[in-house]
Amino acid sequence: MNIFPSRTQEKSEVRIIQTLTQGEQAAVASRKETVKKCLAKLGIPHDVDKTPNIAVLGSGGGLRAMIALYGTLTELKKYDLLDSIMYLVGVSGSTWCMSALYKNEDWAEKIEALEKLQKETLVNGKWDLKKATEAALEASKDEHYSLTDFWSYFIVYKMLKELDERNLTEHKRSCENGKNPYPIYAAVDKHRYEGHHVGSWFEFTPHDAGAPGVGGGHSTAGYVETKLFGSLFRNGELSKKKKEKDITYLQGLWGSALASEREIKKEILGALLDLLKKDKEAYFKARELNPEYQALSFLCKAYEYILELQLSILDASAAAATGFFDLLENLLKVHSTSKSYKALKEMRQSWTTADEKAKEEACLKLWEALHDDFGGVIKVISISPFQAIKNWIMLIHKTNVCILKWTWGSTDNFFHNDPDVKVPELKGKDVVSLIDAGLAINTAYPLILYPERNVKLILSFDFSSGDPFETITKAAEYCKVNGIKFPKIDEKDQQEKDNPLDCYIFKGEGLTIMHFPLFNRVNCPGKIDEYASTFKTFKLKYSDEEIEKLLTAAKMNVANNHQKILGEIKDIMGSPQRP
Repeated sequence: MNIFPSRTQEKSEVRIIQTLTQGEQAAVASRKETVKKCLAKLGIPHDVDKTPNIAVLGSGGGLRAMIALYGTLTELKKYDLLDSIMYLVGVSGSTWCMSALYKNEDWAEKIEALEKLQKETLVNGKWDLKKATEAALEASKDEHYSLTDFWSYFIVYKMLKELDERNLTEHKRSCENGKNPYPIYAAVDKHRYEGHHVGSWFEFTPHDAGAPGVGGGHSTAGYVETKLFGSLFRNGELSKKKKEKDITYLQGLWGSALASEREIKKEILGALLDLLKKDKEAYFKARELNPEYQALSFLCKAYEYILELQLSILDASAAAATGFFDLLENLLKVHSTSKSYKALKEMRQSWTTADEKAKEEACLKLWEALHDDFGGVIKVISISPFQAIKNWIMLIHKTNVCILKWTWGSTDNFFHNDPDVKVPELKGKDVVSLIDAGLAINTAYPLILYPERNVKLILSFDFSSGDPFETITKAAEYCKVNGIKFPKIDEKDQQEKDNPLDCYIFKGEGLTIMHFPLFNRVNCPGKIDEYASTFKTFKLKYSDEEIEKLLTAAKMNVANNHQKILGEIKDIMGSPQRP
């Protein structure tokens, strides 16, 4: 029932409910007919109101997860099991597969062809620097620009070879026609996910964006229409509507933790430096005599040297740092009374004894001093013909401030000061930072276990690196903290973490989980470590042969266990006829 029925009428309001959203209800009702027909074909006839809710969960894991989920879904289709699935729920790399599939209204019918098309795109597709820059420039105009924007257009787009400027709401038809499972995409609150706090998990569907637990208890969720995600809300009411985020941005938000912070920082710094160096030539060549361009060129040189200095921190290269300090001093010595020069001298004096955090703080201080001392030229020079370079320099400036402050996923918090939100830590923020849910739990159990979804069987395909039981163990911890029933995880099974089977079954009260580690002693006997090394999470490019090898491994996990899956479906239906 709706606990705030008056709040469910106006779509421009935040809705706090104890039901599924209207969009999800309609989509699930439509899908039930497909599931009913599928199960009847598999020898499990039943009335439509007895149709079980079965979910496929795809974990994070970068391109490895994206490719493996394609293989998994293709194989489920091969064994006539795909149409039995009500929900498809993804974290990180799995969301990349999902968001690509749901562009097609009948993707489940033609998954084999789409898998081949995706392989072709990943192997032969191109990344366009100009398009990426234009998208990032547009994003940088927003007051809540963050590393998620830059990451989306300069890293994720480069990996996926596709800039998808469509919106998630355009996928509604793909989940309302009954032909495909209902998709749920996961993210978490950057500042609240540790400790498994209620209301720290966020979900996105083509209909709504929101979070379970915000109304007090796991069974009460809060939502806004997905097209209003990022818009300004106050006290539960829409205050200012903003442009809907595109798919590529969301892919970056959902998949933003593919490696350690150090590796990610290094990748972003490298991309930002490349952008600065390549565009600097185009902007300043043959214009050296123009005094306004000289001022801007000076600022860009300083920016370049500081970015190189930041890279030297990550590389622990004292020699490189010395060289860039020399370049900065030579550049700034004509401004010896400036804040920038003073900050530089102080920074150099303490550099050798400072730790990484202190060095980055010093870089931020110098960066902001440079902007204070010389960034004014951006404001005072004439609009034309300098507008393009002004916007470009502000993009460089904003992005590095985000790097040095490690700012991700900033968006207006639609729960801010909502009187019906019962999570004070969330209610009190005007801005929330949403990031890759894999940092919390690499599979989205907290979302699929929302009580109103009433899921009876979970097929958890774990594409994680490392311990194949980590996600399900963390899920059990989350459920214990939040009072959610969850099957007991056998400690004996966890002892097989270095050489796991391809399928584990955990049964609980009203819920069965089938857990499929990607690399196991069945599909790659004696080669688990080799496969894990070949298909690392932060692998940015795959060859045709590597994709085929990974697809084969993922498909084997379904092929070798399709009878077990059918057996568990019969069990939850109360059928004595097991295969």
